[in-house]
Amino acid sequence: MPSAAFADLLPGLYVAAIAALLLAALRRFWDAVPGWVVAVFALALLGLFGSVLFRGEILLPLDNLRGEAPFRDLEPTVPHGNLIQGDLIQLVAPSGAEVRRAFAEGRLPFWNDRVGAGMPLLADPQAQAFQPLVLLAMPFALGAAAGVTASLRVLLALIFTFVLLRKLDLGNGSALCGALGFGLGGFVLLWLGWPMANSAAWLPAVLYGVVLLDQRGFRRDALLLGLALVGLLQGGHPETIAYSLLFTLAFGVARMLARPRGARRAVAVRAAWVLGLTLGVSAPTLLPAAFYLPQTARASREAARLADFFPNGAALTARTIPLVAPNAQGNSRVLDYWGPNNTNEDACGFVGTILLLGALLAAIPTYRRFPQEVFLLGAAVLAMVGAVGLGRTRLLLVAALALAVVGAMVVERFARGEGSRLAALAIGLGLAAALAWAYLAHPYPGDPERLAIFRFGWLRWQLRFLGAGVLVLLIARGRRFLPILLAPLVAAELFLLHASANPPMPKRLLFPTPPAIRFLESHTRGGERIAALGRALPPNLATLYSLRDARIYNPAMPASWERLVAPLVTVPAVAPGQGEVPAFVRPADPLYPRLGVRYLLTEPDVELPPPLRQVFADRTARIWETTAPLPLLFAAGRPEPKAQLSIDRVSPAALRFAVPPTLQQGAWRLSSGILGLEGWQVRASGHSLPIRRELGALLAADIPAGTTRVELTYRPPGFLAGCLLAAVALAAATLRGRRKGIPPKVAVGG
Repeated sequence: MPSAAFADLLPGLYVAAIAALLLAALRRFWDAVPGWVVAVFALALLGLFGSVLFRGEILLPLDNLRGEAPFRDLEPTVPHGNLIQGDLIQLVAPSGAEVRRAFAEGRLPFWNDRVGAGMPLLADPQAQAFQPLVLLAMPFALGAAAGVTASLRVLLALIFTFVLLRKLDLGNGSALCGALGFGLGGFVLLWLGWPMANSAAWLPAVLYGVVLLDQRGFRRDALLLGLALVGLLQGGHPETIAYSLLFTLAFGVARMLARPRGARRAVAVRAAWVLGLTLGVSAPTLLPAAFYLPQTARASREAARLADFFPNGAALTARTIPLVAPNAQGNSRVLDYWGPNNTNEDACGFVGTILLLGALLAAIPTYRRFPQEVFLLGAAVLAMVGAVGLGRTRLLLVAALALAVVGAMVVERFARGEGSRLAALAIGLGLAAALAWAYLAHPYPGDPERLAIFRFGWLRWQLRFLGAGVLVLLIARGRRFLPILLAPLVAAELFLLHASANPPMPKRLLFPTPPAIRFLESHTRGGERIAALGRALPPNLATLYSLRDARIYNPAMPASWERLVAPLVTVPAVAPGQGEVPAFVRPADPLYPRLGVRYLLTEPDVELPPPLRQVFADRTARIWETTAPLPLLFAAGRPEPKAQLSIDRVSPAALRFAVPPTLQQGAWRLSSGILGLEGWQVRASGHSLPIRRELGALLAADIPAGTTRVELTYRPPGFLAGCLLAAVALAAATLRGRRKGIPPKVAVGG
C-alpha cells in the first residue's frame, strides 16, 4: 500500500484504538457495552466520518474560502462547504494552531501574538488549550485533527448516553434509541466543530459518574466522575459548561433526596470531594479565564442582551417551531433561513420525531416512572422555556439530552407493555397536526415558493417517521424487540437531517497558498503585521500562514482592543450564517502604521490613494504598502525619536533586548504595538516598572536612565495561583487514595 494511502488510514485506526481502550475500561471497571451496540455505533461513525478517517479528507469548511480574495481561483467542491461554519476556519482553527505552535516549541500557550496587538491564549476558553479530546488529536496535523476530535466527540456522546440509560434501568434496545437520539442529534452534530460540542460529549459521562457515585461510591467511580468533570470544565465554552454543571448539580441533588435521610450525608460528602478536586486540578485554566473574560467584548455584549427578556408572540412562535420541525423555516445550509437566528442556534434541540413523541407521552401522569424521569422531563421543559423565552439557545444542550433520555424511557415502557396505545395514537395525531401547521403556515415572508420543495419534502419525511413510530408502538407493544425496530428509524431520520451539516473537503483545499499569500509570507519581517480591507482575507485566517493579522474576529477579543480600532472598523452585511465579521476600512488612517501594519490586502478592483503604494496585483487581490510602519518595540522621545529596538524574542509572551548606549544616557519611553493587558510585566535591569498604556490600550513604560537591559513577560493573571491549587488538589487526592476504605462503599440507592 502506498505510504500516502496508509497515512490516510491512520486517523481511523487511531480513533478505533481509543474506542477499544475506552470500551475495555468500561467493561473491566464499570459497565460493558454489548458488541452489537458497539457495531451500531461504529456504523454511525463510519457513515458520518468514513471519508475523513480513512480517505484523507478534511472536516473543515475550506470550500467557503472561494468567495473571498485572494482565494477566488479555488475550484469548487461537491458538496459545497457549509457557509454557517465560517467560525471553524476563522476562529477555532487559528486558535488551535497557536496552541499547537506553543506546545511544539516546548512552552505553555500564554499569549497569541498573531492577532490584533496580541491577546491571551490560555485565558481564552475557545482555544481549548487543555481539552482532552483536542489533545488526543495532537499527533495529527491540524486538518486531520479536526476529524479525529469530531469523531471522539460523537463517540463519547453515544457511549456514555447508552451506559447512563442502562444505569437508569432501561434495556439495551431502549438505551440505544436514546443514545442515537442524543449522539446524532442537533446539538452534537450541528455544533460539532465548535468548543460547545465538548460540553455535549462530556455531559452524559458526568451524569453517568454521578449515578455510579450515588449507587456504589467506589474509588474508580469517583475517578471516572472526576475525569469526566475535568473534560467538561476544559470544554472551551463557558455558557454550556455552566448550564451543564447546574444540570448535573440538580440531577445529583434529585438523586440524593430520593435516598433515605441517613444516607444523604455520605453521598453529598463524596460528591463535594470529587467536585473540589476537579475544580482544583482545572484551576490553571479556569482562573485565568475568570480574570480575563470580564474584560472581553463578549462580556459587554452579554450585559446588553440581559434586557431582552420578553420577546413578542411572533418571536416566541419562531423560536419554538425548530424544536419540533427543524426545517419549517428553511435551513441555513441551503442559504435561506427565516427563523430568529440560524439553523444551529434554533434547531439544535431536535433529537428526532420519535423521541419527541416519546417525551410528549411521558407527560401523561398515570404511568409508573423510571428513576428521575419526572426530574428530566421538568429539566427539558425549563431548558426549552429558557431557550425560547430568553433566547438562551445553548440551554438546548440540556433540553436535547433530557428529551432523548425521557423519550427512551417511554420506548422502554412500551416494550414492557406498560404504555397506552390510545395515548400513543392521540398524541401522534396531535404531533402530526403540529408538524403540518409548522411547515404549511410559515413560508418565506413575501415569497411562499422559496424552498417550498425542500420544506414540504421534510414535512413528508417527518410524517413518515412519526407514522412508522406510532405503528411500531401500537403493534409491538409488550415485545422486547420493539426498541430494535425504532432504533433504525431514529438513526435514519437524524442522518437524513444532519449528515450534510459537516461535509468533508478534499485535501487540496487544506489552506491553499495563492500568490498574494506567498508574497506576504516572503516580504513580512519581524513583528510586522498585515491587514485586509472590507471582506478580503477573512480575519484570523492569515495567522494559519504564520502571518500577524492586525484584525481579530473573536467574541473573546479584549474590549480595549475593540475600542482602539473602532475608528477603523465597520460591520458589513455578509453571507447568511457567517455572522457579523468586522471589516477594516479607512486605509489612510495613521493607526495602521502605529500598529506596525506594513501591508494592506484588498479586492482586485480596489484603488487606494497615495502615499499607499501598490506592490502586488493579480486577478484575485491587490497588496498595498503603508508608509513607515512602526516596529513592535521602539523608543519614543529623545534622543532618538521612534528608534527601533533589536528584540531577542524568546516567545510571544517573553521579549527582551539590550538598550543601545545612546539611550542609556537618559530616561526614555518604551512604546510598543502590544496590547497592554493585565499580566504583562516590564523589568529594567532586573527592576519591575509600572505599565503605561498609550492610546488607552498599547503597552508602554518609562525606562530610567542607566538601564542596560529590558525584559517584557506575560503571565495570565491567576495562572500561578491555579497551579498552586492544582498541586494541592493532586496532593489531597493522593493522600486520600492511600487511606484504607476511602471513600466508603454504600448501599445502592436512587
